[in-house]
Amino acid sequence: GYLIFERVAGGAAAHRATRSNMKYTLSDRAYCKLILHALKHPLRSVCGALVGRCDGDVVQVIDAIPYLHTTVATAPNAEIALEQSCAYAGSGGNALVGYYHANERMDDDRMSKHAAKIADCVERNGGAPGGSACALLVDASALAEATERGTGRAAVRLLVKKGAGWERASDQGDLRVGGGANAKLSALARDGKAKAVFDFDDHLDDITADWRNLALNEELD
Repeated sequence: GYLIFERVAGGAAAHRATRSNMKYTLSDRAYCKLILHALKHPLRSVCGALVGRCDGDVVQVIDAIPYLHTTVATAPNAEIALEQSCAYAGSGGNALVGYYHANERMDDDRMSKHAAKIADCVERNGGAPGGSACALLVDASALAEATERGTGRAAVRLLVKKGAGWERASDQGDLRVGGGANAKLSALARDGKAKAVFDFDDHLDDITADWRNLALNEELD
């Protein structure tokens, strides 16, 4: 069924005025982790939340929390992921500031209605001021160069909330990723670190699979 969250776990109110001209910075940890999550499940859609903080018109994304790889429309797992990730982010003085998604098909460069519903829920329950949450869509056309050669553009596209939907930002320059991020990503991919990424689907199957990915974080920082 469709994923619909009714409650708001705190953070920004859903109906604040939309903010424009926002800039987004993506840490190496967040970037590498979300791409490794997608690489671990190349034939599936994957998704997760972005953790960070807001400073004026800049949203700093410092971490990614992997949610799902089985099916994006699985409401119970997504609800558990949202509730626990909100609490985890808050415990570190941060908040959920966005959503990331990788599509099952390489030629699919849009966010599905199921994915958009989870993104909406992250926005409503997160801590980014109204209208400033973002979504990152893994760019399959840039994955090979980024992961195999460690070069090229960042393998994500920035989406922002416009009206009731999520649209590709008119200026992709509003998303800033570190210049050495792809080199780090490529080294991690060659070392098989995609296997070390655990999401909530993994955790619910095996409680020892840590969705916080604390061991991996040490290697990403």
